[in-house]
Amino acid sequence: MTNKRTVVEAVAIQSWLRPALTHVGANKDYTLFREQLDAVDGLLRRSHLESMALDFAIEGFEQASARQQLGRRQFALKALRVETLRMLLGNPSFRQFSRTVATSDLLADFCDVRRLDGIRGISKSTLERASKFFRPDQVRWMQQVLTEMCGETDRAAEVGLAAPVQTDVCLVDTTCLEANIHFPVDWVLLRDVALTLLKATTLIRRAGLRERMPQEPAGFATAMNQLCIKMTHSRRKTDSRKARKRILREFKPLLRTIADHARRHRDRLASEHANTDYTPAQAARIVERIDRMLALVPQVITQAHERIIGERTVPNAQKILSAYEPDVNVIVRGKAGREVEFGNTLFIAESPQGLILDWELHRQPAPAEWRQLEQSIERQTDFDLSAPLAAAAADRGFCSRQGAAELAQREIYNAVCPRDPQVLQQRMDEKRFAGLQRRRGSTEARIAILRQRLGRRLRSRGFDHRYLSVAWGVLGHNLWIVARLLTNQQKIAEAA
Repeated sequence: MTNKRTVVEAVAIQSWLRPALTHVGANKDYTLFREQLDAVDGLLRRSHLESMALDFAIEGFEQASARQQLGRRQFALKALRVETLRMLLGNPSFRQFSRTVATSDLLADFCDVRRLDGIRGISKSTLERASKFFRPDQVRWMQQVLTEMCGETDRAAEVGLAAPVQTDVCLVDTTCLEANIHFPVDWVLLRDVALTLLKATTLIRRAGLRERMPQEPAGFATAMNQLCIKMTHSRRKTDSRKARKRILREFKPLLRTIADHARRHRDRLASEHANTDYTPAQAARIVERIDRMLALVPQVITQAHERIIGERTVPNAQKILSAYEPDVNVIVRGKAGREVEFGNTLFIAESPQGLILDWELHRQPAPAEWRQLEQSIERQTDFDLSAPLAAAAADRGFCSRQGAAELAQREIYNAVCPRDPQVLQQRMDEKRFAGLQRRRGSTEARIAILRQRLGRRLRSRGFDHRYLSVAWGVLGHNLWIVARLLTNQQKIAEAA
């Protein structure tokens, strides 16, 4: 394995005394869920993930005091368990998750927040800080170490597996990870920019910094909402095209007026924030919010003019899909009921037993699918596994001459579905190819399971936070898969 991290000596952190769990009888679902949580709990300890979390906690804090380092290590263990459990429960909101853990002895015990004096340290703000405690590369490294331990013959016994997980075959597919935005409509985008500027202007005026305005920001917001209502109902008119153009011509001067008022208030706050109750960080945040929206004003006006008045097509690369999520792409899926999706392309590669071996979330429009497979193979070659990658299976979207040549050069069996139906019929006579293609159909279900862990739409704001959420989702999914293998292995042994 290249770039291998070294794990420092273990740090003894005292466990809190806690009462026994409340007995729950005649409930099979609870019993199975508790067995699974117990398996994940043991897996976190045996797979050295907790030791890695302790090491990551003090990266960059080597010069801190011993007490500060101990506090960061304790919080790191909580963050690891809290995020793992949150992904196992389907990535609920922090507020909902806080209530769920606070009302369950079992979940609080897993998160190590239950003591003799009660359940403590599980507020929604604490959970939000825990979700961002580790960097994405650190979470991804923990997922890779777990994969290596389960895939190596010598180290699988440390995890508790009787046999290593098969990692020499990868089944790949892609999907769209939808962003948490409303459907991109040009005039709704104008409204979003205007209301954000008005809200920031209201904050400045409440602090005592007032510039001359013909009416309060609430009046401008009312005028903007009235134009949105008129635009909504214009589609039912016989001359809807002319009506939409006429209403848009009312949108543009109103938005420019709102932007001018916001700019003057922004300049006032930047120069006189010491006279307000805002801290320098809060004032800088308001200024940054206004600057970001002011930069979008000419762009969203031009885009709406081109599409509504000019009736011209705007290239996808130049479209603004959201005022709050800049790193969102138009992904043409071509599926029934979902022709186009808005988000980021997610690539996953799983093993025949369901363990996700590799993944990637693309910020920019994703390259060709065969190129994504090539990049994944390059990443998997760095894994320290007993058996190197020997076969790759995918749907016909990954089929290409360049990709086939790359697999042949690496001596990897090509089980990618051909585009030509006749070639596919011939290759189905191969027993290995047919078996991998039948198993590949379950990769769609693997994507659905992962999306269920992450939630239908990620609430994380910004691409970096969405990337971190996916990293936690993959780690939680793999812990769930290995825990299920351990429980099944134990049941088979007991039955025998």
